[in-house]
Amino acid sequence: MKKRFCWYVGKLSRSFWRILSRAAATVAAAIAFGVLDYLYDPEFFRNGTKPSPSNLVAPGEAEIQPSRIIAGSGHKTVILRFRCGPGGISEGGGIKVVPCRLVDFADKGKRAVWMFASGWGLLQNRHPRLRNYFSCRVETAGSALLEVNTIGLFPWRMALRFAGRELLRRLGIQIDPIDVLYFYLERRKIYIRIKRDRLQEGDEIILTMGDTRGGGKGWSSPKHPIAVDISVEVDERAMGRYRRLERTPVLETVGGEAVSFQAMLSSEVDGEGRLVVQALDVKGQVDANYTGEVAFSTTPGLVINGRSSFTQADSGVIRLPYEVGSSGIHKVEASAGAIKAASNPIIAGEELKLFWGDLHIHSALCDGTYDPRTFYRDARDRLGMDFAAITSHDTMERIEPSGREGEWELLKDLWEDFNEPGRFAVLLGYEWSDHKRGHRGIYFAPDEPDARVYSSLSKDSDTPEKLDRLLAEHECMIIPHHTAWRRIFLLPNNWLKFLKMKLPPSYEWLPEENERQRLAEVYSMHGSSEAYSGKFPVTHGDPGRFFPSWLRKDRSKPGYGNYIQEALAAGLRLGIIAGSDRHDYAGDERSFPMDIYSCGLTAVWADELSAESLWRSLWNRRCYGTTGARIVIEFTADGLPMGTEYFCDCPPRLQGRIIGTAAIFRAELLKHDGSGYTIAWSGGGRGKVEESFDFEDDGGQAGTFYYLRVEQEDGHCAWSSPIFLMR
Repeated sequence: MKKRFCWYVGKLSRSFWRILSRAAATVAAAIAFGVLDYLYDPEFFRNGTKPSPSNLVAPGEAEIQPSRIIAGSGHKTVILRFRCGPGGISEGGGIKVVPCRLVDFADKGKRAVWMFASGWGLLQNRHPRLRNYFSCRVETAGSALLEVNTIGLFPWRMALRFAGRELLRRLGIQIDPIDVLYFYLERRKIYIRIKRDRLQEGDEIILTMGDTRGGGKGWSSPKHPIAVDISVEVDERAMGRYRRLERTPVLETVGGEAVSFQAMLSSEVDGEGRLVVQALDVKGQVDANYTGEVAFSTTPGLVINGRSSFTQADSGVIRLPYEVGSSGIHKVEASAGAIKAASNPIIAGEELKLFWGDLHIHSALCDGTYDPRTFYRDARDRLGMDFAAITSHDTMERIEPSGREGEWELLKDLWEDFNEPGRFAVLLGYEWSDHKRGHRGIYFAPDEPDARVYSSLSKDSDTPEKLDRLLAEHECMIIPHHTAWRRIFLLPNNWLKFLKMKLPPSYEWLPEENERQRLAEVYSMHGSSEAYSGKFPVTHGDPGRFFPSWLRKDRSKPGYGNYIQEALAAGLRLGIIAGSDRHDYAGDERSFPMDIYSCGLTAVWADELSAESLWRSLWNRRCYGTTGARIVIEFTADGLPMGTEYFCDCPPRLQGRIIGTAAIFRAELLKHDGSGYTIAWSGGGRGKVEESFDFEDDGGQAGTFYYLRVEQEDGHCAWSSPIFLMR
């Protein structure tokens, strides 16, 4: 029996090593093929450097049908019609078509970039019976024919060539790095060349994306709203010089039929403000097709001006001015039949105003999907924000080494273009994205004359200490975020989350005495870093209920100082903000790491809506974070606002008021002294939307700090900045 068992073990062991050796041989052979294939055709990567933005446009026009579809509605067939302009297209010329994002560099022109997780399937013309198949035809009175490049399901040969090229680079051979994403965009373009004859003005090239005539399902469409540019470039003279059309077709994916409104009321400035109302479907996505009249009910003293109706041109969002003539708490209710919503509360007549915004946004300049200029416009006009900051990853240089300076200059230009005191404010910043030592946002003061990016990829700024030494020459803030995330998510498919790289257990905070590390982001769409026992555990992917729970968890274990409660207890004096960390992916959650929770928001108490005033308030920690609900929090100690550090030789008088957007489930004033965290006051749980407190804490002593935590019955939460009693 023992011999038989040993024989089976030996056989299994030999089989295992045989399979492993064959797999290793296959990988080695594939890489060797890639090296040889690259050496055979090194010009394959000739278009590996992205061009500068361009204003040059070509004659012709294109339209797309349908131009708007409902998110999550399955496979689609989309038809692009390109019509030749004056002069037509010469034989040997043609067009190039690709779904992408055209980034607007203002007077410098536009440049196409690859979009991460746009939700649309990768087009192919090799297998008519499979999804995402496309076909082309021409309508002309002449004898011209079309020649179309072949695009498969996945560019295996390109991937092997790239692997071989990178291996040679790593071995020390002098090969220039390429812009991987731009090169991939070029390889995904549909090249259509004209043969035998020329096309005349008015002739048409018709591209059917998601052609089902061969038995295919159609073109896989996004699960979430997104707008995709269908870039069409034309080489009308057969000179190899392609220029984009002046008007690029846009393919929109929008929300379904509206079932609710979301009303967002801005704080009044000199008695005036704005109301933004969104028509939302059952998933909370904007119904861009919604039209109809809306009735408003307001508290006494507040008057809504302008038309009270949605038109097709509004795309599901209206923005109305209001006037307020009395101080106190004000709200607005919007209704249209069964569709109703109440706005967030505002407090009119106070010296400090409450402004809302998002300081953690990723655009198409890195791994997001939004055009930066479009995002700032939408944040101001459609999302109801008072301020925002796009924070591109500094690590994009790894895969997109060229053009980074121009993109930073674009963000600086947008900072100037969209800063409009009294209407909207923009802060300039970027994300220092070192997985090992921890991510953090770098934000520059509005009057900083030399704002620049110090990358975690540079040996001069590859640690928090080196970074801080360089930033000491600038007026700026360093804001850590998702400090409880201590795993690297390597692959885009959530079912492969077990392939994760473990990181050092501790987030690298800067020392207690560091003045630039004044705030920390407590919450984003990836979860909360307040405490291990918090309601929103940090995760970067959750495909559904059948997904193993141990793979959902990306958060750190307690005891390593990664949670904000632990950092505060260790002596760091941190104010609190929240952000979205939004990328606006539109893919299926089962296949892509998605934003799991709602978009967070930062609330700032400031004397005016300007970048300078907001900066002063953020520096002084007069701010707090929420999970997206515009909950009002007022919190003082001896009349001093949240974020204050002060010396106190008697029991502090603690006062606070909470005005929720829904019934308050639990409100707690947390206190930390030498004995750890305790609850100094609690409220909520009685169906009330308002809570307040006013008491003296006899146990308050030097070294104690307090902060408020609020949870509503609808699940939304808020965290105030602490107040610190100094030793």
